[in-house]
Amino acid sequence: MDWTQIDIEINCADIELGSSIAHMVVPYGIYIEDYSDLEELAPQIAHIDLIDEELLKKDRTKAVIHLYIPEDQHPHEAVVFLTDRLQAAGIEFAVGCSSIAEEDWAFGWKKYYHPLPIGDHLVVCPSWENYDKKPGEVVVTLDPGMAFGTGTHSTTKLCLELMQPVVKPGSTVLDIGCGSGILAVSALLCGADSALLCDIDATAVKVARENAALNGVEDRCQFIQGDLAAAVDQQYDLFFANIVADIIIRLLPDVRGHLKPGGRFIASGIVDVRRDEVLASVAQNGLEVEQMAEDGGWVALLCRAR
Repeated sequence: MDWTQIDIEINCADIELGSSIAHMVVPYGIYIEDYSDLEELAPQIAHIDLIDEELLKKDRTKAVIHLYIPEDQHPHEAVVFLTDRLQAAGIEFAVGCSSIAEEDWAFGWKKYYHPLPIGDHLVVCPSWENYDKKPGEVVVTLDPGMAFGTGTHSTTKLCLELMQPVVKPGSTVLDIGCGSGILAVSALLCGADSALLCDIDATAVKVARENAALNGVEDRCQFIQGDLAAAVDQQYDLFFANIVADIIIRLLPDVRGHLKPGGRFIASGIVDVRRDEVLASVAQNGLEVEQMAEDGGWVALLCRAR
């Protein structure tokens, strides 16, 4: 199957708002080229002293958001939507489109994905990179394939940051909409005892299982393909739902029934304009917000049963 690649060039100053608008079109298949802080960050990420001269020639004032949409999902409509929203936001932009084979879409982005420190002691490292683990670090080895969740997107990053202080030795974990499995696998490596991972997408379940095996925690995981928590009949210490606002609101009436006393619910994938709506639903369903985190137009919540 062929895909359409949509490239949006915008000013680096507008990258947070621009990427939030792009994620309204698709929550997956996006990467961002932003070279504004190349010289500062490249040595930290790649552990190098020299930067390729071709990269140094890149325009530091411009960023490019790349989106990938299957041909049968009307990419031209996505272009119209993006154009309208970017214009309404007052963002200067240029849009280009091209066709790309699925193999190139699935694997070409790997050159942009490097070891990523998140929170106090977690590092997400792609499986094709080598990383020298430092004392006290927990390294999650990941190959997301065609499932969502690399740690680079704000929604996943916020979940991992909220998770680290609350996961305890022996904790049980429920991950609904698990994608690549990054959240549950990270929780297990940070001390949790077992996890149930569920996704409606068979590809995501397959990738999550592979990533659990890659990190040596597959024997502590169960995997279910299904819609939300319909097939779940137990209670857990930690419940992840990194999805979207509408699905989180739909899920919230069932959350307390799946939490042990003192258990936590971490919800992410909430666009900031939907924050108040989700907060109202949280309160209506017997949960209180212990912490709220925001990044790049996205909101994540750490909640506890009242």
